[in-house]
Amino acid sequence: MIRKTFMLLTGLGMAMPTFGHYIPGDGPVELSASVVATWRSDDIVEQNDYWQIPGALMGGHAWPYEKGVAVDEALLGLGARINERTFAVIEVGTHGGGDGHGDSAEVQHAYLGFQCCEEPGPWVLEVGRMSSAFSPSLAAHAGDRLTSESPLVNDVFFGRDFHDEGVRLWWHETAGWSAGAEYWRGKAFPANTDGDGAWDVFARHAWSAGPTSITLGGWYYQADAIARADHRYGGGHTHTPVAPPGATAEAFPDTRFTGDVDVYGIHAGLEYRLSTDWVMGLEGEWMHFAMDGTVHDAVGRQARLDADQQGGWLQPSVSWRRHTLGLRGEMLTTDNHLTGSAAPVLAEDSGLANASGHDPMRYTAVWRYQWRPDVAFRAEVIQDETLADDELRFAFGVVWQGRLWPQSRIRGHQH
Repeated sequence: MIRKTFMLLTGLGMAMPTFGHYIPGDGPVELSASVVATWRSDDIVEQNDYWQIPGALMGGHAWPYEKGVAVDEALLGLGARINERTFAVIEVGTHGGGDGHGDSAEVQHAYLGFQCCEEPGPWVLEVGRMSSAFSPSLAAHAGDRLTSESPLVNDVFFGRDFHDEGVRLWWHETAGWSAGAEYWRGKAFPANTDGDGAWDVFARHAWSAGPTSITLGGWYYQADAIARADHRYGGGHTHTPVAPPGATAEAFPDTRFTGDVDVYGIHAGLEYRLSTDWVMGLEGEWMHFAMDGTVHDAVGRQARLDADQQGGWLQPSVSWRRHTLGLRGEMLTTDNHLTGSAAPVLAEDSGLANASGHDPMRYTAVWRYQWRPDVAFRAEVIQDETLADDELRFAFGVVWQGRLWPQSRIRGHQH
């Protein structure tokens, strides 16, 4: 009965996204792969510039999307049941990173799991390198999203992709409920402790009656940072642009943050099936992000930081047979206070300065066509107002997600 419930929850459509990790089903080893490629009409920033959203301390894997064709993601995953209660998952992949960054393959998932106590559970314990379970959008792969670009709050608050070493214990999909806690080593942005750790707690509920399916969830994440850098361009990964003749390129100012990070959020999804062919969906997420600590640099300048930021996205959609039309609206607000004699300089160097009070926003209209069970096409129009200068760009892409072995439609349990 539990396995049937899992499979039902994974088939609810675009308003209920799949996640970046799963519990393998009974049977042989499961081998899956996916490739997501997108053509974009323009760059977010020029090649000699840094992508720095005003008022934000960025980092992680939040590379700017670039003009032309790019492989946004390529993944190969292996899942197996070791015995009735124990399972293992390994996933190797690449994430598009702008100008070749992030194109090297890395182990994104490598974890062992143990399932027990079906009454009143099941309880699931997972240990290893994993993505988070607290935020569905943060755990989703590029092919799982309706749009090709990750939500703005994920880019700014979590560096787009969250993979860390840790342990997760949770009460898993029981009567529609899931709740648990995760403890992390603290290597993934926005943490940077590599030992002192980060942790989170989360809960969500899935409910369905007739043509209506609803999910609601909330979470809280806490981390420490010690001399955390923006590793996209600095912090030991120095990026020195070389400008063409007649242009100038500035060196990246390598500032660091040391202090506490607290993030909490809520997410929701709604799906209403009008008929066999027509489905309406609505999903979204809101996050609140706080930093309390010190901004500093290599020459000893320091400033006290108290930052309060929040943002989110909302995405209505309508599906007819294999076609889905959607619109995603996003916004981000920042309220940063730096104090100390070096505050003006460090605010400018770190990107926390936002003198104009600019609130980043972005709007995406998308059409997705599921041509085959494992192949989809999508076209997007993106009005990008994340920087001071607005930009309109277009994107066309293809998503391939397939089961290589065994050749069966029965899959493991996404969560």
